[in-house]
Amino acid sequence: MTTAGPMGTLPSGIVLQSIAACPPKDRESLAAKLAKFEKKLFPSSVAFDYGVELKKKNIGIILVFKEGTQELVAYLVYQRQKSLAWLHKLATIEQERRKGIAKCLVDFLRQQMKKGGCQTIVLWVDEARDPARALYASCGFQQIERLTNYYGPGRTAIKLSLDVAQH
Repeated sequence: MTTAGPMGTLPSGIVLQSIAACPPKDRESLAAKLAKFEKKLFPSSVAFDYGVELKKKNIGIILVFKEGTQELVAYLVYQRQKSLAWLHKLATIEQERRKGIAKCLVDFLRQQMKKGGCQTIVLWVDEARDPARALYASCGFQQIERLTNYYGPGRTAIKLSLDVAQH
């Protein structure tokens, strides 16, 4: 577990952990915990089957817990494809938002990808999600594409990219 990164420090009482560092016997219960957590934050149409996702070798999940507990407060899901990583999901519970947790998660991902030789992190974000777009901009992401109706009628997606080596 870790509590700090060069872009910032996690708030006191918060710890970050890669799911890869969790014992295999704990992953099934973590998958159930993630699914329950996700149902509170995302529509069911975009829900992942974490039992399946965790079996894929190129899927990574970074978890954030309240220190000394198994209370999940945030997570990030990514998929590694050689020199490219796709950031699929990033979520923080309401009461822990705007404390720097999401920024630390993105920075932790960037550091891990840089160590592993990855060159770029990319993601899609809904154009109307101003807080998410502001977070990604503060982490150094740049807009590279825009697709109308990506998420449905009238919902435009913005594709963002981060050059891992430059940040």
